[in-house]
Amino acid sequence: MSDTPSSTSSLVFLPLREQSLLRHLTDGTPPDTPLEQAGLLVAMLCRRQKQPAAQLQRVLHDACALFAADDGHAAQAQLAASAGQDARALEAWLGVLAAQDVLLAPDEVMGAVLAVSPHAYPGADFQAACRITLEEHTIHFPATSLAEGDDEDAGDDEQTTHATQHNGLFTSEQARVLRAIAANPDELIDLQAYAGTGKGHLVLALLQARPGRYTYVAPTRGQVEAFRARLPADAGTRLLTQIEFANAIARHAAANGLTGGFVPTYRQSTLTLREAAARLGLPAIGTRRPDQVLMIALDAINRWCASSAPNLQAWHFQRSLAAAQLEATPFIAATEFVWRCMFDAVVQKGGCLRLDAGHIGKWLALRGVPLPVSLGMVLVDEAHDLSPAWKQLLATHAPGVVSLGDPHQRLSGRVQRWSSAKTLEMHQSVRQGRQVDALVNQSLALDDLGEPAPFMGASDRATGLRRYDDWSVVPSTGARVYGSLWRMLLEANALVARGARVHLHPASRQALLKEVDGPIDAWRSAAGGGPGQRWESFVQVCAKRGQADIPALFAGGFDAAALQRLLGQLVDAGEASIVLCLAQHAKNLQFATVSMAPCCFDSGHDARALHSPVRAAYVAITRAQQQLWLPGDAMEQLQLSAQRHDRAVDERRRQRRLASGYPPPRR
Repeated sequence: MSDTPSSTSSLVFLPLREQSLLRHLTDGTPPDTPLEQAGLLVAMLCRRQKQPAAQLQRVLHDACALFAADDGHAAQAQLAASAGQDARALEAWLGVLAAQDVLLAPDEVMGAVLAVSPHAYPGADFQAACRITLEEHTIHFPATSLAEGDDEDAGDDEQTTHATQHNGLFTSEQARVLRAIAANPDELIDLQAYAGTGKGHLVLALLQARPGRYTYVAPTRGQVEAFRARLPADAGTRLLTQIEFANAIARHAAANGLTGGFVPTYRQSTLTLREAAARLGLPAIGTRRPDQVLMIALDAINRWCASSAPNLQAWHFQRSLAAAQLEATPFIAATEFVWRCMFDAVVQKGGCLRLDAGHIGKWLALRGVPLPVSLGMVLVDEAHDLSPAWKQLLATHAPGVVSLGDPHQRLSGRVQRWSSAKTLEMHQSVRQGRQVDALVNQSLALDDLGEPAPFMGASDRATGLRRYDDWSVVPSTGARVYGSLWRMLLEANALVARGARVHLHPASRQALLKEVDGPIDAWRSAAGGGPGQRWESFVQVCAKRGQADIPALFAGGFDAAALQRLLGQLVDAGEASIVLCLAQHAKNLQFATVSMAPCCFDSGHDARALHSPVRAAYVAITRAQQQLWLPGDAMEQLQLSAQRHDRAVDERRRQRRLASGYPPPRR
């Protein structure tokens, strides 16, 4: 479970406030009280050398007694420091301490302790008081019954669930959300929660508290199996991928005579575009061949299914037709024909056209098909990526829905709000410490979703923030995250050559395979005396982005055979010492150590890229548990990347507007 709380028993908390440490660094002034003076002394010792936890406790006790018995001279002598350091020095101190599982005490705890014991170290009671992120809560679930109009296949034992209660360790936010879900078992609840705040922990608590009451739906098989592994085999829970969920609803609708005899389940096409167009009898339109017409139609259908529009419109063709408003009419007719064929049993025999969860959801929504009541309350993970059609279907589900999402993790576009939902929020991380608060909040502020609520790291989690000037100093363990496909390839090749056990994230691997033939073919053509324009263009683009070493990889012999050798030497995730992935693919991951390459922040150069570099960086930043490595100018570069991305989006809109016959907007 990626956000299940972990133990903090190995942590040592120092009786020292952040403001006291910063004052000491800026002007050399030691803290005012013996208790904080002792905390500062131990912090200085930890900066020099890692100390056993028991030894730190003894030093805290003895140093506090020493400083309390003195008139201040001992503190001045022991705590002398060079003044003139800044907030970046404070960040470095906190990062080194966190790497040793040493944290400053929460301000609220320090306020209470200084009020009663400024001259004596409270010991174990103080350490226990600092572990405040998770507390024991009891969640009461009232007796409920299924809504009227239940499915015929719902057994009598499913009609009523008895009152129960569930005990567990939760943050105050998690407990509040669980109580709201328990008290509103038939409502639509929209939970918007930052990365690492414990959405998975909530789902697990619900599944354990009321087996059989909920259906959990997630995008990937890995997410589903992660929950299955944590539940008893006889728990009676329904855990489904989005594809399985769509298939189940389609089969239920077909069994109830709502689909016209066709069961629209997920399928891949077994035909080429040319073969599929021929089977459909699709005609050419203008200068475009039938297979090109089919490609345009399928792209428009995908855009339509991702929209709330009930009918195909000209703007759904803007990516494929330069003058969509002027050209679209015959293509709309052809696309409507293709859409009907997608749900025709005769045409689809043998797998003519692809059907995915988005297509199925749109089709079911247009037909007004209800979800089976026997599903119980549906818990939808990563609901920020749900299409409007699926939201329409879920919004009418009588037993209720919990939408679990984070708008900042939707990598492109904006989340369409539910038409009517009880909205809850969670901002308190259980994965990361407060050392990353400022960084995460800076990335959120660069997003274009309005004024964000502040992200709050856990005061009893140690996540050291480490800045590097040279990428070579980052650890060779954990995860390395990139904003450039070619930088990731270059490093994968170098790491494997050095004998490292490397795993390439599946989505990043797929992206690489989709693009890598371009520079390989361009170099082969240029080196063989053929046209060299593509290679020259690639070299120029790399040079412009500060990646002049990338072309040397391909010019040095990295060809299709070398690619296959590299892929063959990669290992599975469980065997890897280091995992490589692109920032936009880092969702649902967590690692003790995450190292973010400079290209994570210096991005947005590719005008074709649709995902937001700010949101991709936010996703990657929130993966680290213990150490997060990033370049010193990370946020400055990310701000520039955000500006480049915004300009590219505006330019694409301008070009589409002009191509469609509209005048440019007035300035």
